[in-house]
Amino acid sequence: MTLKWSSSINKKVPVDRQSLLSDMPDSLQRALVRAWEQHYEELYESEADGTVVLEEVLEEVLDSFEDSNQTLNQIRYVWMALILAYVVEPTVKYYQPNNPVPEEAVNHLTHWLLTTIREAFYDGRCLSRVSLSEVNNTSVNVRNLYSEKEISNFQVLSEALDVYASAIKTLEANYSVEGLLDILDDCLEGYAMFPGSDGRRELFNWWLLDVVPSTWYLLPPSSIYSLDELNNEQNIFCLNKLERISHIMLNSLPVQEGIAMFGN
Repeated sequence: MTLKWSSSINKKVPVDRQSLLSDMPDSLQRALVRAWEQHYEELYESEADGTVVLEEVLEEVLDSFEDSNQTLNQIRYVWMALILAYVVEPTVKYYQPNNPVPEEAVNHLTHWLLTTIREAFYDGRCLSRVSLSEVNNTSVNVRNLYSEKEISNFQVLSEALDVYASAIKTLEANYSVEGLLDILDDCLEGYAMFPGSDGRRELFNWWLLDVVPSTWYLLPPSSIYSLDELNNEQNIFCLNKLERISHIMLNSLPVQEGIAMFGN
């Protein structure tokens, strides 16, 4: 069954993502439509009446990723975390150009993705797991690293670095959704990507209609949402990195998994 998408949604969906939406599971499509139709106080929308809680809607969308193949499901969660980790990197680099956290976290997530695909689909091993103690230790290391000097806007840097701690958290299967909800809180409601209230609904739309479908198919998003047009070069660099990782992942999946994912 394929849901009929309204013209108002289709106008917001990148052209190269429109065909992907209709091939996703019906439960995920319905969650996206419901999320699109609501208005949220947390995103500073004047139409919001306070009856809808953003976090609950985000959780519904993430829960709709549940697939019979739990390994592939986990890979998708970590892939979304990696996308958002790349997007937040300019915030950290602006305040602390030499902070190693973004690169180390991104490398760790990338290594997990490529290793897990190889081990789970070819070596016949169980899903590569990260213990909660490892997750907690990584979070502590992140926090220790950004106290090196006084920052004029500590909230911005703090929330951006929280994204990396939460991204590592997604490597533990039982905490993947929790980690992603923390990341989305820092990005959509917090200042991890940009400060202020402007552009919050547009940022949510980008996540909902570009990042979510791209995540399902293990593709990079078609664009990076930013209020600063000067970030265009950085955004292209980010997309190119994600494109390379996506290419390796998709080429590493067994044929039957690729067919199931793209519905061909």
